[in-house]
Amino acid sequence: MFDGFTNPGLLAGLALAGIPLLIHLFNRQRHKPVRWAAMRFVLAAQKTTRRRVQFENWLLLLLRVAAVALLALAISRPFVGADGALSALTETRRDVVLVIDASASTGYREDVDTVFDRIQDRAAELLRESDGARGDRARLVVAADTPRLLSWTDPAKAAAIVESLERPEDAGLDLAAALAEVLRFAEEDAAGTGRSELEVRLLTDLQRRNFVGDEGRPVQLDETLDALDELGVAVVVEDLGPAGLTPPNLSVTAVDVLGPLVGAGTPVEVRVRVANRGAENARGVRVALEVDGERRPTQIVDVPGRGAGEAVFPVLFRTPGDHALRARLEGDRLAVDDARATIVSVPPPTRVLVVNGAPSAEIDKDAVGYLMAVLEPVADDEFGVGGPAAPFQPREVTPNDLENETVELDDHDVVWLADVGSLSDRVVARLEEHTAAGGALIVSLGPRAQPTAYERALHRADGTGLLPVAIGPVVSVASRRESYYRAADFDALHPALRFFDDERWRPLFSEMPIYDFVSTRVDEGARVLARLDDIDQSPLLVEKAYDRGKVFVWTTTISPAWTLLPASPRSLVPLVHELVRNAASEEDTAWNLAPGDAWTPELDAFPRRSELVGPDGQGRVLLEGEPVEVANGRWTAPTVAGDRLSRAGLYELESEGASKVLAAVRIDAAEGDLARLAPEELTGLHRAFELAGAREGDGDADGGAPRKGELWRGIALAALIALVGESLWGAWIGHRRRTA
Repeated sequence: MFDGFTNPGLLAGLALAGIPLLIHLFNRQRHKPVRWAAMRFVLAAQKTTRRRVQFENWLLLLLRVAAVALLALAISRPFVGADGALSALTETRRDVVLVIDASASTGYREDVDTVFDRIQDRAAELLRESDGARGDRARLVVAADTPRLLSWTDPAKAAAIVESLERPEDAGLDLAAALAEVLRFAEEDAAGTGRSELEVRLLTDLQRRNFVGDEGRPVQLDETLDALDELGVAVVVEDLGPAGLTPPNLSVTAVDVLGPLVGAGTPVEVRVRVANRGAENARGVRVALEVDGERRPTQIVDVPGRGAGEAVFPVLFRTPGDHALRARLEGDRLAVDDARATIVSVPPPTRVLVVNGAPSAEIDKDAVGYLMAVLEPVADDEFGVGGPAAPFQPREVTPNDLENETVELDDHDVVWLADVGSLSDRVVARLEEHTAAGGALIVSLGPRAQPTAYERALHRADGTGLLPVAIGPVVSVASRRESYYRAADFDALHPALRFFDDERWRPLFSEMPIYDFVSTRVDEGARVLARLDDIDQSPLLVEKAYDRGKVFVWTTTISPAWTLLPASPRSLVPLVHELVRNAASEEDTAWNLAPGDAWTPELDAFPRRSELVGPDGQGRVLLEGEPVEVANGRWTAPTVAGDRLSRAGLYELESEGASKVLAAVRIDAAEGDLARLAPEELTGLHRAFELAGAREGDGDADGGAPRKGELWRGIALAALIALVGESLWGAWIGHRRRTA
């Protein structure tokens, strides 16, 4: 009779229909026949009224049972299909899921309206076709990188929400997440019956990358679509995107600093990459760059169709710290990708404490003579690294200075121990504290280094000591005239050695002669950055993290005692510079975020009050929460929630008592690629996809989806009639029997 029930669990209420019958039976059991003298006169009178009384009682019982049964049936909400025997008595209730594509690409403007405006208008039109008074329901899902369910019952409320949406989000569409949400609704609607009657509409610009992925990588949709198809749910897709399969669009895809940021006062080049997403060549594209809000002269570039171009700007950062770069194009039809911001962090001079374990008046015999020459060169000297910039601030001391505590370790970023014989427990404890707080320690060994003393004071078998290796005996070549060791294998991707990844410079490191080194055994968790070509492939450079800091061990000397490294400035200079710079570098503090990412800014002092300033100075939000001390006088401000960072652009955190901190929120560069999926491709992706012709005005509001024909209103009316009939019939019986 019925094809199913919306609330099948409530059918258990039908059992309550037996209560009036049970009451009737219990009442009959309480009457015991008692014969007495005048009984024959009563029996004679009963014969004339028995049939009528039985009819009245059974009719009253039937009305009571029917009222309870019909009420239980009504709240379980039975429905039948269009071909059911009771279909003429049903009313149609629609259950619509409307998925609105609110990704950044829908901000594309054609004529006056944007694609998002068209999506809003179409959504409002579809919602007006639903009627909440007859039981229609509408689930409104606004989908971008995360789907959000904004309405789930009343179509009128959903329509009001649609009209209140101001603009699309600055993020791409995660179609897999949106369809997973639809699947959850369909499974709830099926309620164990295996079939769902949801009408699903996806209003989108049909951006190709949302369906088939970037660079041919498929979007994982099949599993979700298979599950929807098994439930009988079709996803009707309405194409409301711009005309053509390749709409014209220019976008800024990257703003990069070319080369390393050595420090303030050193000129660098900033490259702005521009992508042409259309098929036609774009000539005379004007590219502008702002550095900390100061606009630089505009450059003109030509960008080929479906290609890229770049503009390079010379920039000089005069102060260390975070700096904001923002590139802009002349506005086109999609504004959100015409500007892109980047935060770059210019490091302050690295403060290096060099502990000389073997001082000498002759540079060739001094343990750090060449090292100090590299860290503090004379301008335009033979090393070629002089000039106005001073990336390093070295200070040379002796081991006795450490023992006498005349040196404050916290005033230095890097401590370099060069051929130091041994260290007291007190000095080791100070080094451990300094490194754990975020400092760096570089240990280069040599003839004076005592392996047993190092092993006792600096290394622990459980890996908790400063050294990442166990120290062994010295290994030497048999004859320096006949052989030497080389760095046969090294990690060219590590920042400290990346300079030598270039084939032109690789021999400067891999062919460097080494005559003596200290044998070591690497601890678990340490990272070997370079190995020698001896039979054991002994480590040459080893790195390990020590709490917030880093430790490096160079198993030979940094002086000419054991290697010819100092004899080659082209080898020594990049090795020392990159090693010290990488050792001093903390985790990248330049905050370049995606829309919706959370942000926990790190400040250089305790912030008494922190306010977040939105892009272009719009909107100020006072952050709630307590700052947390990190180390060395640095604090983290209260975390900025992702919903505060949903728009692309530059954000500032202003705090009383601390320096300003910057963050850049940037959309996915691929979002500017507006290439669209052809209709025949959509239908070929999966049979659960159906393409609607809404733009051609086909008027197909439901896409052919089946509708539930519900009977609950008629059944509820029948229950009400039974209740009224039972009351009237019972009253009439009582009145007649009292007057009889």
